[in-house]
Amino acid sequence: NIFELDAASNNSVEDIRNLILQVSIAPQVGTKKVYIIDEVHMLSSAAFNAFLKTLEEPPSYAIFILATTEKHKILPTILSRCQVFDFRRIMISDISRHLAGIAQKEGIEAEAQALHVIAQKADGGLRDALSIFDQLVSFSGERLTYQDVVKNLNVLDHEHYFRITDSVIRGDIPAVLVEYNTILQQGFDGHLFVAGLARHFRDLLVSQDPRTLPLLEVSEDLTARYGDQAQRVDRETLVHGLDRLAQCDSQYKASKEPRLLVELALMQLCRPHTTGDPSAQKKSPDVTVPAAVGVRTTATTPPQAPVGAAPAQQAAPAPLPTGTAPTSYMPKRRLAGQVSIKGTMAEAAVEAAPPAPMELDSGTAMPASSKEVNPALLQKVWRDYALKQKQSGRDSLHSTLMAREPSVSGPGRISFPIVNAVQGNYMRQEKPELLGYLRREIGDPGLELDVITEEPSVAQRPVTPMAKFKVLAEKNPALLKLREELDLDLG
Repeated sequence: NIFELDAASNNSVEDIRNLILQVSIAPQVGTKKVYIIDEVHMLSSAAFNAFLKTLEEPPSYAIFILATTEKHKILPTILSRCQVFDFRRIMISDISRHLAGIAQKEGIEAEAQALHVIAQKADGGLRDALSIFDQLVSFSGERLTYQDVVKNLNVLDHEHYFRITDSVIRGDIPAVLVEYNTILQQGFDGHLFVAGLARHFRDLLVSQDPRTLPLLEVSEDLTARYGDQAQRVDRETLVHGLDRLAQCDSQYKASKEPRLLVELALMQLCRPHTTGDPSAQKKSPDVTVPAAVGVRTTATTPPQAPVGAAPAQQAAPAPLPTGTAPTSYMPKRRLAGQVSIKGTMAEAAVEAAPPAPMELDSGTAMPASSKEVNPALLQKVWRDYALKQKQSGRDSLHSTLMAREPSVSGPGRISFPIVNAVQGNYMRQEKPELLGYLRREIGDPGLELDVITEEPSVAQRPVTPMAKFKVLAEKNPALLKLREELDLDLG
């Protein structure tokens, strides 16, 4: 009295109604009727609703077993009326032992590594493992070897992973690239190789500590080999490799050059890792560039006073005598959490001061140029450079360059206006490269670029009736005559 229904092909309301009709008939032999509905998540919503009444009040002799691999797709009203049993995947070691017992009973000589690969390929399903085992035995005969299994299942041999890891430890980039080329020539997908190498690094990582050895799901023959290689590679290299391979795995499908992406990841794995703080490496260029720009700006700043006044200016920064109060604000040491009112007022005064014209050095000392700049050529070269920045993903810089147009301010000199500090920061960072591009394209090595900050003009809106009338009268003088004829008082 056991009935099985495949919900993947019988998922309509009519199929459920036929099932309900069968349930209403009592068993002729035995006391129970068992209905197994496989892939129950494939039923439609209407079919679930039709089945709900029978599931709520089933006959005393009816037992329903709903099997599914995707429990989240079943309606909550159905789940609330069922007793749920969650089954986990079968362990790889258990599947291997079961296959070894079958091979012994059938008189088949099978290598332990071959059975382990079959168990891995089955992904926790014993039915799939038995099907794969049956197919491989039919192909290879009474002797099942590891090479036959990896060849027929399109599984990459673990020897490749061991050789690549040894090359990574030595930092041998050519050997890594040659090994990867050999893998591609054998017809394997690069994405499969990236996932397999990440799995290999993970197994090496868990082999370094006795407490994580139970997490190593490999055959007994490979356990000692993993332990030997794990002792020759440091943990930082493995963690860095797992992180880099995870990035490569996520970028592989979207990459137009997947082979180059994998080769770049392999070359980065071969680099020695001596620094423990990667954030310090990222911050170092940002700290160095402003300092260099500051030095160049100071060197090119024109003198502010005659030569005769230089001694007096040089003597001014001398240390003040004891007891003399400084004329400017000097920051003092204060505890964390305290706020300096004088410092806040000084910063507000600096921000409120009118911005001075921005003078940025190109970073390259060139002789002054007397060559006239062609305005049309300047506009074309400027737009081409802005378009290149947009194509490279720098949309903010492109908007800054296209907000205004550069103008010729003199022989061998051009100027570009900006209106805020954000545009000033972009131009400060980009000016050396931009000026070099302009010099090459225009053909003037002594070309100079001045970045000028403009004050935004704010139009004053009329407030009083008389002011509004004057604005309207400027646009339409007939209003003056109308005011005189009607003797209007707008004061």
